[in-house]
Amino acid sequence: MVEFFVFLYNKDGRGSMKEKEEYEVVIEKQDHFGQGIAKIRGVLVFVKGALPKEVVRIQITKTRKKFANAKVIEVLCPSQKRILSTCPYSGQCGGCQLIEQQYSSQLDFKEVKVRELLERYGKLSSIDISSVCHGKTMQYRNKVIFHGNQKKIGFYYEKTNSLVEVSDCMLIEKELKNLYQKILFEKKQEDRIDQLMLRITSTKEIMVSLDGKITDLSQFLDMLGSFPVQSVFINNELVFGKEYITEKVFGFRFQIRRNAFFQVNYEMMQALYQIVINYYKKKRYTSILDLYCGTGTIGILLSPYVKKVTGIEVVTDAVQSANQNKKINNISNICFLEGKVEDRISQFQNIDSIVVDPPRSGLDQVTIESICNIYPQSITYISCDPVTLARDLSILSKKYNVIEIHLVDMFPNTYHIETVVILERK
Repeated sequence: MVEFFVFLYNKDGRGSMKEKEEYEVVIEKQDHFGQGIAKIRGVLVFVKGALPKEVVRIQITKTRKKFANAKVIEVLCPSQKRILSTCPYSGQCGGCQLIEQQYSSQLDFKEVKVRELLERYGKLSSIDISSVCHGKTMQYRNKVIFHGNQKKIGFYYEKTNSLVEVSDCMLIEKELKNLYQKILFEKKQEDRIDQLMLRITSTKEIMVSLDGKITDLSQFLDMLGSFPVQSVFINNELVFGKEYITEKVFGFRFQIRRNAFFQVNYEMMQALYQIVINYYKKKRYTSILDLYCGTGTIGILLSPYVKKVTGIEVVTDAVQSANQNKKINNISNICFLEGKVEDRISQFQNIDSIVVDPPRSGLDQVTIESICNIYPQSITYISCDPVTLARDLSILSKKYNVIEIHLVDMFPNTYHIETVVILERK
């Protein structure tokens, strides 16, 4: 994970401190990962779970040359924006960094975070956020991956390979929680779960993918039969049902295979896609290039508003799903190419608009240079990491104006935020 803080340090050594030492500090602000920031003798200390303006007793957990990390031992003077978490695993698993922060405050934090990063690293000023989309804060995840060993099943402690055993997760949809608890209850002593992926669609089709050992497969499948399970994989082998489950978005149907990417928050996924659709409905483009297209969702949703769409995706499962989605939706003006974007993009010219939805690492140098060489009329950049988004916008903004910026809170109670930026050629 990228660390991008500006560190302060006393060179005379007065800032030195040791692990397990305790201090009473005032939290000045939050960093971009949601940690509180305090200073001890001129040294920055990043405090997990602390909120701005709080007075807290902390214990140093790690010291480095120019900063330190700490955890909260006691909140002496809590923030008015602090709430009591009802999750029994708060502060243990790495999932919900902001779960003890009021939701309105979470949204403020995320908006400030994006503004600061775009100004500092994107060299953008006077940023106008067009919209901040948000929805339910719990039971929004339609996909979850649990990890296991011989004794425990659950999530990893933050930034470790150690497991925190869990019997529930407040972020996942209710049907997945019930299924997970049923699997835990019915699991035989001889069974072993190394990894368990559960996924559900809005049409209530469930996929189960388990790595490990199931001693009585027939009994295991019978148990799953009380849920709308359509697809079961054991150690990468399909043992029941179909190789995919089906999702519906704005009247289109999409097949989702086991390893294919699909947004995990259905409500906010629709909000994000509606932003993109609203922009392209107003245009009269001939050709759109959809980079990192996944299962073809965005390209298919945009196909009614353009003459031709071409998608590029490296994951084989996703490309197979995309081609099948094209077929089941009777779409003839879209094609999908398998391969790395940086290897495929150089073959394109005369493209009106490009949509990019890259991984957290953002655009690589070859891809961003190719986009600038193609020089489309507009670019829609969908980002899950504002740091790499800002880096890429610092390059693109030399040739493009930022027209719209939208925030979509795809992951409430975490520091993550999805950003949609629309750029038009200068």
